[in-house]
Amino acid sequence: MNWKNEKGSSIVEIMVALLIFGIGLVAAFRMLPQSSATTTHSRNRTTAVNLAQEKIEELMSDGYENADLTAGDHVDAGNPISNHFTRTWSVTDDTPITDMKSVSVSVNFPTSGADSSVTLRTYKTSRQ
Repeated sequence: MNWKNEKGSSIVEIMVALLIFGIGLVAAFRMLPQSSATTTHSRNRTTAVNLAQEKIEELMSDGYENADLTAGDHVDAGNPISNHFTRTWSVTDDTPITDMKSVSVSVNFPTSGADSSVTLRTYKTSRQ
């Protein structure tokens, strides 16, 4: 068989090429919903970390005796994104040592997975 005399492509070659292209296209479309969900979850997680860090910084700038730093659980009445994220914090006095407070800030958000909250912890001393 002499390949130099071949002119154009046969219908079989075109059909095989279309089949391979179609399989690739279907695979790409099947990955889009999972990719979109992963991107949304990552964006929510990043926002939650930022909201928690913002509250940690606010609490650390408050005085040691500030009402927001009293022992117990607190709900953020001024939550900046209250329709999607819930920001709370917990303060424990004299932990891990006397005249020190343990502060944990948690941000929860709705998701289809189990990984739907972020918690950041820090300590505040009366000497700050």
